[in-house]
Formats: sequence, structure tokens, C-alpha cells
Amino acid sequence: MVSSVGGLTAGQIGQLPTSTVSQLTSADITPLTTTQVAGFTADQLNSLSPSAIAAFSPSQIGAISYTTFLALSGAQTSNLTATEIGGLSEQQVQTLTASQLNGLGASDLNALNVASLTTAQARSLDSTAIGNLSAAQADALIASHPRALSSSQIGALTTTQLNGISQASLQTLDVSALSTTQLQGLTTATVGNLAFYQPRGLSLTQIGALTATQTAGLSRAAVEQLTDAQVGSLSASAVAGLSQAGIAGLGASQIRALSVTALNSLSTTQIGGFSTAQTNALTARQLDGLSQANFSALDAGDFTTAQLQSLGTGLTKLSASQISGLSRVQLVALDPSQLGSLSGGAVSGLSNQHLAELSAQQTASLLANQANSLSVAQISSFSAKQLSATTVVGVANGLQFNLSWGASTANAPTGFRNAVVAAAAGLATEFSNNVVVNIQVGYGEVAGQPVSPGAAAQSVSYQRGVNYSALASAIQGYAGNSAIQATAAASLGASDPTHGGSFAISSAQAKALGLSGASANLDGYIGLSSALSFEFTQNAASGQFDAIGAIQHEITEVLGRTASVGSGGNFTVLDLFRYTSTNNADPAAGTPVRALARQGGNFEYFSIDGGHTNLGGFNSSTGSADYGDWNSTVGSDPFGFSFPGVTEPLNGNDVVVMAALGWNPTSHGVTHAQAAATYALV
Repeated sequence: MVSSVGGLTAGQIGQLPTSTVSQLTSADITPLTTTQVAGFTADQLNSLSPSAIAAFSPSQIGAISYTTFLALSGAQTSNLTATEIGGLSEQQVQTLTASQLNGLGASDLNALNVASLTTAQARSLDSTAIGNLSAAQADALIASHPRALSSSQIGALTTTQLNGISQASLQTLDVSALSTTQLQGLTTATVGNLAFYQPRGLSLTQIGALTATQTAGLSRAAVEQLTDAQVGSLSASAVAGLSQAGIAGLGASQIRALSVTALNSLSTTQIGGFSTAQTNALTARQLDGLSQANFSALDAGDFTTAQLQSLGTGLTKLSASQISGLSRVQLVALDPSQLGSLSGGAVSGLSNQHLAELSAQQTASLLANQANSLSVAQISSFSAKQLSATTVVGVANGLQFNLSWGASTANAPTGFRNAVVAAAAGLATEFSNNVVVNIQVGYGEVAGQPVSPGAAAQSVSYQRGVNYSALASAIQGYAGNSAIQATAAASLGASDPTHGGSFAISSAQAKALGLSGASANLDGYIGLSSALSFEFTQNAASGQFDAIGAIQHEITEVLGRTASVGSGGNFTVLDLFRYTSTNNADPAAGTPVRALARQGGNFEYFSIDGGHTNLGGFNSSTGSADYGDWNSTVGSDPFGFSFPGVTEPLNGNDVVVMAALGWNPTSHGVTHAQAAATYALV
């Protein structure tokens, strides 16, 4: 048929029946001139085989009239090759119907000059056609028809298309039409290309679907535009994905909209970059819920007094550096009970300048609950006015001393009250029994009687009797509190070594051993001599005695550190850990035995392992000195003799003594006890 068709005019071709035209092959189509091709009718073109229709060249396709091309069926249009589609004139492109356009395959569709489409044609593209566009074609379509795409068309865009279109095209899209899957497929860079106002158009569900990858691209301006509800809908990981610039865009109400979980997802660098206004915006609930690391990253100097006063558990998270950064106004704004809730580290970080700002009530609360965290130097810095309200000294839920100040203390020198407080605080640092010990303090007198001449200090304590079985049982019941107590308890046998002797224990010791309950009654009295010269800061001073060491000597006697060695048929707990040798002339040749009978000489010593280890020599039980005190072999020590010009801080051996008597050592006390010195058997 090639020869017969090739010689026909355009008019003649137009007269051919469709049955004849349908028989044309690609060989018949290829040689036709553009003039001849212009003669085909729509019906004729629609009758051509796919191979024949694919044989048209771009110039031949271009010769088809507007009306004829408009009448092409969608099925036939889909048979056009990409080359043919790419050769369509703008007029021909604009004649394509929705059916024709949506019938094009991916390759044909991407060969189409989409810039030539009318807005109506662009809007007629179905989801499949939209999805078949390359990123470049999608960009060209959107750029040529800004804001023309419908929500369903936008929802049909692939993440490849979205991440591949230009910033200008991206900023014309209605992002509220994007699915959560589309949003989660956006790269950080793509999100960064959004107009600052576009994210505000996202629903709470869409916002909640954003990952750290997307939020990392949000600019400061974009974050500033988000509503409080949107910020509150961000996941913790999405919040953590915000850049430092993005975080800087969070306003006060947005900060308050963040969950505690979201805040804790921030790095210390991110939260540490909060501005003063952002820190001020944090609620008490948020502050209390912050992790220790994130709380410590905040500049506490930015806290308002209202924030500080509203803190609950957040108080315990204040670090030493944060406390030191508080202003005078901030510090004095704290309620006394709040000061008592500070962590030990924070309390230890208080400078003397900070401490000087505290009221008497704040000082009293601090000393009642956190005295163990204050150093002697810190306690020594308090003024008499600041200490005027202090009675309880110690640790909350731990060892506390309820000090009543006798009338005689009004005549005590400056620093006296500080020294008593420091002495009590030092013992609360070493021991943890949840006990309140009630002691009346005197100066120059004890229990209304003058301190004995030559004594640096003196004590009087209330006693109660107990049999060996109950006492041993109580001590063994506390054996699990420390290795020291376990060893001491193991050295006590089932039978009474005194064969029916009476044991006297102080009322304070009875509380420690669980042999009596809490009581507001006085447990004892202590008094410091007014006849001697003292220094009150535990710093050696020539010719002066260590007041803190002397006071601790007397307080520990109220706690039960006394010995009677059978005097009058009475014994104490300390007597059970008093040993000597069966051969004092050559102790190593003898056997350790409890020294339950009074004897002369310096042969008696303290031991918690049945006498095998000497942890310090006792005064002779026939001399005038206290039987429960160390003798001179131990050297300068608060449990021994006082000497002028030397300090006498508690040592490891002292801690072991008190632990054996039923006072549970703190972790600090255990460490201290591990440094206890051992001596040769006497």
C-alpha cells in the first residue's frame, strides 16, 4: 500500500475509509509529508495500529490540526512515543484532554512539556500521573502553575519529588495536604527550604509525625511561628532534633508547652543554651522533672525567685556551682525548708558570702537537715544571730542532735555555739542512725554543776539497765549495717561473759540499738570548761585547747562511749570490747581475754575481733581517768586527753568504737574507719 498512499494528496487521504487506513503500517506512515499527514481525520488516526501511530515523526505529529488532535482517543494518545510527545506544539499540548494526559505512560508523560499545560490541565492530572512525573517535571509543573495543585495531587507527590523540587516550588505547596509518610520522608534540607510560615499550617497529627530529621531543618523563624499546641505535639526525639537556632526560636509559652520528657530529650548543650527568658518560662513541674544533667546545665542565676520558691525535688538537683551562682536576692528568697532540702554537694558549695546572707531560720533548717555537708569552716562563719534559732543539728532521716542551750551559754565566748554545732555536725557526718539525741549544753557547768577543775569538758547522761541477752541480741541485729558491726557482733558469744552482771546503757544508745523508742526527754548534758582557753575552729592555736574535739568527747559519752569494767557490779557495752592478755608480761605468749575485772597498768585495749587486733589502748581501769578513754599510746585524739596547741579531729579508730556501740557508720564513716590504726598487743 506504500505506493498508492504515498501518491495521494491530503484531500484524498482524508477521503480514505477507516478500514483502509487501519491497514497502514509504519512503512506507509514514515514517507508521508507533513502536508499529507495534515489530511488525516481524527477517526482515521484513531484507527491506526499502535506501531503505525508510533511511526510519526515529531514534524508529522506537529502537522496534525488542533481539532483533529483534540479528537484523538486517550488510548491512541498513549501509543505516542516519548519522542512524539516531546515534539508536540504548545497548542497541541493544550488540546490534550484529562483522559489523554492521564493515559500517558511515565516515559511519555516525562517527555511532555508540562510548562505548556493550562492550569485546568494541570489540575486534571490524576494521582498516578502526578506520581509518574520526575522530580524535574514535578518542579516544572508546580513552577508553571503555582498553587494550582489540589490537596489530593499534593498528597500524590513522592518524597523523591518533594525533595527534588526547587525552594520556590516547595514554598507554593499547601503542606497541610502532605501525609505523615510524605512529611517523614522530607530531608533536613527540604524542611529548611520551606517558607517560615508553612510549618504552622501543619495539623497536630502531622506535627506529631515529624522526626528529628525534619525538625533539624526548621529555622528559628519557622519555630517561632509554631503554635503552643504544635510545639506540645512534637515527639521527644523531634524536639531533640531541633538545631540550636531552632531552640532559640522557642518563646516562653512554647517552652511551657514542652513535656518533661521532651525537655529531657534535649542535650545539655541544647538546654544549656536557653536564654534567660526561656529559663524563666520553665514551670516548677518542668524544673522538678528535669534530669540531673539537664537541670545542672541551666544557669541558675536566671531563675526567678518565684521559680526557686516553687521548686520541689528540683532543689536537690541544684549543684554546688549553681548554688554559688545564685544572687543574694535569690538565696534569701528560699524558704528555710527548701534550704534543708538542698543536696549535700550544693550545701558544701555555699561560700561564706552566701552563708552570711542566710536568716536565722534558714540557718536552722540547713543545720537540722544538712549539717553533715557543711565544713567546720562554713559552720564557723555563722554569726551568733544566725545561730540564735538553731537547736537541731544533723541530717534529715539520720542522726540529729536536739541541743538546748543552758542559761550559762549566754556568757560563752564568741565561737562557742559554732563549735558545739560543728561537733554535732561532725558526728552526724560519721553516723546515720535515725535517732534524735537530746542534749543540754552548758558553759562552765554541766547539769547545773561546775565543770570539774582540770577537765576540759564534762558530760552527764541518763542510763538504763539491760541484761546481756537483750543487749547482745540488739547488737547482733545491727550487724548487717557494716563490716565493722558484723565483726563486733560476731565476737559476742551466746553466754553472758559477766555471769549475770548488770549492763548500763545510755538512753541515747538505747535508741540507737532499738531498745527504746523516740523520746523528747533529755539524754544527757555536756559542758565546756570556762577555766581554760579554747579555740573554736579546729585550727591549732598555741596555748589553746580544741573545743570541737573536747565537745565531741563529751557528746560521744552521752551516746554510750563509757566504761565501768564491773565497778559496783555494772558493765557497759564498751566493756565487751575491752581486752588484755593472759600474759601481760609477754602478751604475744598469752591469749587475749576480755578485761572484765579492773586492773592497773596500760594493758587493756579495744578490739572487735575477740582481742586479736589492738585498735587502741584504754586508760587503766584502776586509775582516775575515764576507763573508756584512749590512753597516751593513741596520741592526740578527741577520745583521749586534751592537749593545748593541737587539734583533735575524729579518726578511724574513733569511728570503729562508736560503730561497735551500735552507731551505724555512714559511707563517709566506713571510709574513715578503714583507715583505723592497729597497735601491737600490750
